[in-house]
Amino acid sequence: MTTTATMIGKVRDEFLTALDDTQVSTQLLQQLVLAAEQASGVLDTHEVDSIIRAIDADPVSWNPDYFSRQKYFATRNFSRERLEHLIQVRDLFRQRNEKGFTPTVAASRARKSPMNSVSFDYQPSSNLKKFVDEGDLLTIRTALRLELNDRRLDGAELQGALEWIKGIVPEIFEAFVEGAFARELASDNNQWNEDYYDLQVTYLKTNFAEKRFLHLIEVREQLRNSAVEGFAATKAAEPRTTSGPRSAPQAAQAPRSNSRQSTPASAPERNPAFMAALLIGGAIAAVVVFLVALVR
Repeated sequence: MTTTATMIGKVRDEFLTALDDTQVSTQLLQQLVLAAEQASGVLDTHEVDSIIRAIDADPVSWNPDYFSRQKYFATRNFSRERLEHLIQVRDLFRQRNEKGFTPTVAASRARKSPMNSVSFDYQPSSNLKKFVDEGDLLTIRTALRLELNDRRLDGAELQGALEWIKGIVPEIFEAFVEGAFARELASDNNQWNEDYYDLQVTYLKTNFAEKRFLHLIEVREQLRNSAVEGFAATKAAEPRTTSGPRSAPQAAQAPRSNSRQSTPASAPERNPAFMAALLIGGAIAAVVVFLVALVR
């Protein structure tokens, strides 16, 4: 099992790698820094010493070599201040159309069209395959759970993911149990609303049973077919890039259309920044998987 220290190290490594991905927007990186602040131990206190040099606030001094040096310093001092500075420098280079920083047209990452059965030749997402190949049970379960957040996928494709993983990782699921932190499944679909879904995701984290995962797929399909916000089918789309270092994604800023009395522990997994990162894939998606896995 991956230790907490190892996962923190991987969050840091993958985040610094994501800085080089031209498809990752400025605001998405900013949102993931905010998310990292909520995970204990991921960020360091900002420091400067004889090796870790200070941040230069003068844009005249910013060039690709300066950016590379600051990335190296971040490997030794992964502080919010240094990460935000790196994002700011990167964003200025993107505005200047600096080679190696300018966004390019992303290759299509579209998944298969909706299916009515799981008999098709299922192809896992690169993110899911990455964690299955690495073989750590906690992060495999986290990556599979986060597949539920990909609104491009219908229920048949999620069942395909389940069957694919079972064939490679037979121990992926636990026996179904009910308890204080993993309660029963409601058979009455009139109870299947957004809050119920979030609670069932929380219970899945406690009792990662196949029956619970299949039930979530069924609930998700009902919410999806009813075009509930956050569940309706969509094509992959990354939030638009903004120039300001403190700007946030419009989706993250917008208030929810329905007021909720309380937010279950699973709800942050469906925040717009995490969902956008998962759609992009690569290092930025790996950051999300490790961040979510750290919250047990």
